[in-house]
Amino acid sequence: MKMSDLTCPSCSASYEVAESISAKGNPGHAQCAICGAMLASWQDSKLRAYRLVLAPEHKYSSVPVPPSPGC
Repeated sequence: MKMSDLTCPSCSASYEVAESISAKGNPGHAQCAICGAMLASWQDSKLRAYRLVLAPEHKYSSVPVPPSPGC
């Protein structure tokens, strides 16, 4: 089993992706459960599972870098 992380390019929702090395799957695609954007598509026969880990509204907002002490 291969595990990886994926972020939706449209809404920034975070996903965990599990890809089986031995179990057979079908070609397909995955869509974001939040906004419906395309997350990935594949033509090989690997079994994949996508799990929503963190919706964008629950993420911390970006914190600006503070100025250097010499300024």
